[in-house]
Amino acid sequence: TLTILIVGGACQGKREYAQKAFGLNEREILPWNEEREEASCIADLHLRVRACLEKGLTQQEVLEKLLPFCRGKIVLCDDIFCGVVPLDALERQWREVTGRLLCRLAQEADSVIRMQCGLPQAIKGELP
Repeated sequence: TLTILIVGGACQGKREYAQKAFGLNEREILPWNEEREEASCIADLHLRVRACLEKGLTQQEVLEKLLPFCRGKIVLCDDIFCGVVPLDALERQWREVTGRLLCRLAQEADSVIRMQCGLPQAIKGELP
């Protein structure tokens, strides 16, 4: 099963693109606060990372939990890395752990797609 990572800013069309390109219906897209193995698409990975950190998981524990969970799925994640570095330690940790997770996922993924202004750009692999 292919792993496909779709990243981009908030409201840039990641979900709509995934639905159209891969023929997904709403039930196949797993919200960040649910855990169902049968979902073929994981939405808002960045929020899932934050929830793990808020529960006290370390960076390593987050990676060990979420990397296997994401394999073989279409993964949607907001780009939360631009802008001013936050003063709050949890906010900085959230960005760092999310970035490290995305780097690992991108290495393993069959395809990495960046969405900008509703337009997909293949970073790795081909567009469907």
